[in-house]
Amino acid sequence: MPKIYVKKAFTLNAGSEPKQFAVGNHSVSAEVADHWFVKAHVGEPEPASESEKAADELLADLAKREKALTERELAADERDADLAKREEAVAAREKVAEQAAVEAAAAAKAAPTAKK
Repeated sequence: MPKIYVKKAFTLNAGSEPKQFAVGNHSVSAEVADHWFVKAHVGEPEPASESEKAADELLADLAKREKALTERELAADERDADLAKREEAVAAREKVAEQAAVEAAAAAKAAPTAKK
């Protein structure tokens, strides 16, 4: 199906029912696209205005910033997970050290003291 750009709204009365075409892009059959009345109302799309270009640039910049933010959030999540693992390892080492100190103290109490 050919695509046409309608530059001026019109109503096509070819066929059984009238069909209205608003300004903008339309997908139509080849028969409709070749109709002389349609050809009189179609053309090339208007070039983008400065404000549209600026909006497109801003949208591209926004997409770039969103991507960077997502990457930073993922990196922060990875650092948080790594930090949590390190904290668990430190807590486990401290627990083992405390247990060893308790066992050493108990062993010291249980061992008879040597008299001189």
